[in-house]
Amino acid sequence: MKRRWLAIFLLGLGGCAVGGISASTERSSPRVLVLGGTGQLGAMVTRELVAAGARVVVFARPSSDRTTLVGLPVEFVTGDLLMADEVERALRGRRFDVIVSAVRVEDGDPNFYSKMMPSLLVAARAAGVRQFIHHGAVGAGDNVKKFIGLGWERVPGIFERLKDQGEGERLLRESGIRYTIIRNARLYPADHAATGVAKLTEDDTVLTPMTRADLARLTRECLLAAACLDKTYHVRDDSLAWPPPRR
Repeated sequence: MKRRWLAIFLLGLGGCAVGGISASTERSSPRVLVLGGTGQLGAMVTRELVAAGARVVVFARPSSDRTTLVGLPVEFVTGDLLMADEVERALRGRRFDVIVSAVRVEDGDPNFYSKMMPSLLVAARAAGVRQFIHHGAVGAGDNVKKFIGLGWERVPGIFERLKDQGEGERLLRESGIRYTIIRNARLYPADHAATGVAKLTEDDTVLTPMTRADLARLTRECLLAAACLDKTYHVRDDSLAWPPPRR
């Protein structure tokens, strides 16, 4: 198992060697907390990490449907990410190498990340987190200025939500925790197979569709990879047609 994880870390992005692997990481599998792990993207990320040997804990609401994770050797902690006391209680006394946020905001709250991030980041620091991988949105914060004229103004509430996404990113960057932000755009249906050619780019004008399976792979490849630390990425996959099919 040690050799398998070492190979993953050395591959990093696009086969580039990465450093910064501690002796403690080599001796044991990384411990990862996945937020939104019962959702479509989160479940794929969880499966990818488990298959690679990570010890995964999934943060979920008590009422969350966990059928997507049946049969996986994962642990659950329960709580509401918007309730600071529940987040603190769920993480109290635990240690994590990485937090992966694959949260989907289903209630349309335009201040979701502004509410969630402060208490979550405090708890993450207390838990010794060395990397926070955040799945965000293309257009977050000032990035939306790169896509003027694409008709986004016809989507009700989108600019308020993108502003909130940007605030969440700002709080993460200023937290002192090493971060990897992966912004996604239009997602293909959850059952669409990975293309295997999707890659991360720091070019923040890139806007292509992608699959959740490829996002899960890219997440695994960035886990504790020095090449990914303190980076904000977009995903490029020129093999997929735009727009994605609807189902």
